[in-house]
Amino acid sequence: MDLQSLVAAHMPNRRRPRQMGAAAEDRYYRNQITLPRLKLRLLGLTAATAGVTLLLAGVINT
Repeated sequence: MDLQSLVAAHMPNRRRPRQMGAAAEDRYYRNQITLPRLKLRLLGLTAATAGVTLLLAGVINT
């Protein structure tokens, strides 16, 4: 289970979800994963990390 699904599973919900078995739960959360959004988030995180690294390298060299 990935982090997004883990957080979603522990968020409070007003209505009570129906009981399901382990296999049904795995299928449910596997169907909820959106790969393009995860790739976009990873790309943003990589760009932010690269920007901070370049900023720190510039500050250290001056």
